[in-house]
Amino acid sequence: MTGKLLIIGIACLACISRLSAQDVRLSAPSLSGKESKLYYFTGARVDSLAATVDTQGKAVFRIPEGNYRGMAALIVPGVGGIEMVIAEPSIQVDCSASVFNIETANLPHSAENRFIKHIFTSQSRYLRKQAWLQAGNEFFDADSPFLSSVKSELKNVEDSMAMLNHEVTSSKLYASRFFRLSEYINRLFAADQIQDSIGALSIQREMEDSLDIASLYTSGQLWNSVLNFYASLFNRTAGADKQQQYATSILRTSQRLPAPYYKAYIMGCITEAERFGWKLAEDSILSNLLTKHPEFTSSSDILQRAIGAYLARNNKAMPEIIGLSASNKTKNSKTLIVFYDSDCSACVNEMFRLTTVYPQLQEKNIRVVSIAGDMEKELYEKESQDFPWQDKLCDLKGIAGANFSNYNVAATPSFFLIDSNRKLLGQFYTVSDLQKIITNL
Repeated sequence: MTGKLLIIGIACLACISRLSAQDVRLSAPSLSGKESKLYYFTGARVDSLAATVDTQGKAVFRIPEGNYRGMAALIVPGVGGIEMVIAEPSIQVDCSASVFNIETANLPHSAENRFIKHIFTSQSRYLRKQAWLQAGNEFFDADSPFLSSVKSELKNVEDSMAMLNHEVTSSKLYASRFFRLSEYINRLFAADQIQDSIGALSIQREMEDSLDIASLYTSGQLWNSVLNFYASLFNRTAGADKQQQYATSILRTSQRLPAPYYKAYIMGCITEAERFGWKLAEDSILSNLLTKHPEFTSSSDILQRAIGAYLARNNKAMPEIIGLSASNKTKNSKTLIVFYDSDCSACVNEMFRLTTVYPQLQEKNIRVVSIAGDMEKELYEKESQDFPWQDKLCDLKGIAGANFSNYNVAATPSFFLIDSNRKLLGQFYTVSDLQKIITNL
């Protein structure tokens, strides 16, 4: 009996393992030996899975989360690719041609992909026919017998479009949600182009009250496009207080969003605010965020840099230094953060002067953290080896490094003196200017 229970237990575990992932199975004999990639999306983030098409033309991609509902792109570099919906436990993709695209690929058992193809092709066909018939009205006199035929056919097209709309509305498939999001961005784009302030208010209310952010989150390119055009709409249709209007709208929308959509949405909107140079909007959004979530952190470098810059601008706290190990952290009353470049003559001179005054800094209990904007490891190590302080950092990314970005360093050398709460006490560009303040500490 024990042996049978063990076998049953193993079988159950195997079933759970299979159910915990989603498979995309490619069958393309003519693409044997080709590398292929599956891309899927969460907000602005893109994850990818790679597989080589084997000698039988097979490749399997397994999404580990197992509950993905959204768009994906299957790409065979140099051959082609397709976009598709992944919202089912397993998707079969067949291709017998030597090229890979929407015409040669077949997804035979996917209700999601059949439906998305049906609604987009039907809508396109109805819209083209509607445009032709509406244009036909201009070619006939009011008493022409042909005009009644045109009007009758136009009514049939409008009825067909209404039926398609009902079909989409009643469907629970992700494909129907993606279709609605596509309609939203079309309205958004149109209102932006003609600067339609009345249409903009309707679009704004939909964003704040009901837009399906959860489905937008996995929509791929639509995520960034919707957020970009939404900010642009305020830029083109709102008044002088457009920044505050935008921030208010973003905060209203964010109130109804659970994790992980909340973080992704805030990050996307901060990115758009920075793109437009809207510091007032950015500060308003971040102020609300940090008031509600004082310990808020994000894996996004963009959002963390924005938070750090906001705290510095508002004299709250300078950003944390990235790269300091916990074992190096001490309880110094103050810290001097030094940004320099080993290939800069002015930096070399100032760093030499800093080494000469370092004993004074130690007496004042001032910790020194130097951050190099170098991109060559050998140069960094050669120039920093004689620095007498312990904390020496360099991510080899130059001025594009995270700490340089967080502190908005525009020139080297730059010195930041902060207290134990990371409040800025002074910013300097020479050791002489630094000495003037430390003598009075």
